Amino acid sequence: MPARIPGGLALSLALIASWAAPLEAVAADGPEAKAAQAKKVAAPYSTDHAKPLEAKEEVVNRADDHTQLRVEFNGIKGDRVPGYLYVPGGKAAAKGPFPAILLQYGTGGSKTTGYIVAIGKQFVARGYVVLTIDAPGKGERKGKDKRAGGALGLLDGDQMMHYCGDYSRAVDFLVARPEVDRERLGYVGISWGAITGITYVAYDARIKAMGSMVGGGNFLGAYSAKAAEKAAAEGSKSTDPVFHVARIAPRPLLFINVTKDQLIMKPWAESLHKAAGEGSKVVWLETDHYFRGLDRAVVCDKVIEFMDRSLAAKRPDGK
Repeated sequence: MPARIPGGLALSLALIASWAAPLEAVAADGPEAKAAQAKKVAAPYSTDHAKPLEAKEEVVNRADDHTQLRVEFNGIKGDRVPGYLYVPGGKAAAKGPFPAILLQYGTGGSKTTGYIVAIGKQFVARGYVVLTIDAPGKGERKGKDKRAGGALGLLDGDQMMHYCGDYSRAVDFLVARPEVDRERLGYVGISWGAITGITYVAYDARIKAMGSMVGGGNFLGAYSAKAAEKAAAEGSKSTDPVFHVARIAPRPLLFINVTKDQLIMKPWAESLHKAAGEGSKVVWLETDHYFRGLDRAVVCDKVIEFMDRSLAAKRPDGK
């Protein structure tokens, strides 16, 4: 799926180091974690659902089965967030509202990256609205935030939570769209999109199901039974998704990991799987971080089928 990222070792070191400086929690609305039962815990990222989006859109392409739009809206820090929105029905008629997916990529990607465009088109052909945004420092936002540049930008914990805050704003945008069924929202993340997405989804109950592809956690090996109990009861300021993933349960969560991953070591993936608990499903594939040697469309089909079941979605052909 992801394009090859130069300097894989440097990226891995950046991933490890990025969890060393925890953040102060910011008050936000979040779902109640199962482990904490009825207790609400503040998310570690900012949200502002009432803030005006001031959304704009323009048609990029109108195909037989979908329309592709370039959209933009206000992000969590007031800057503009560009994205691609794929809506079923282009030259052909389609009737909504449709389930929707927020789709995010690895550190080397953007909304225009080939594999993300391909996955977006695959989802929209199956009856989903798909949104993928340029994260801070990516795509059209490149160079506008010096902290976001390259692997070293991941060392800034606040930067990671900037991602999550913009994901929240992206879902604010989706639920405002007339084509979108706000009760059938999913998130699919690949690599860094999975790592950041887990922390985001853990605190946004609007997301009903998640697909995590080649993600991981527990990068410093600091997750223990005692730490897990504390995180469940009180929340966590850590930027490591292993301290947040349990809050996704019992919502459906699909993990796809690979046996020859150059960036996400197997113990990191296994730690995340173990911490996730009820509602999660794990699939291991015999390939590397870039899914070489596999038909990527077939892998994506499995993720779409998972979302179909989790969101009770119907395909355009009625199945």
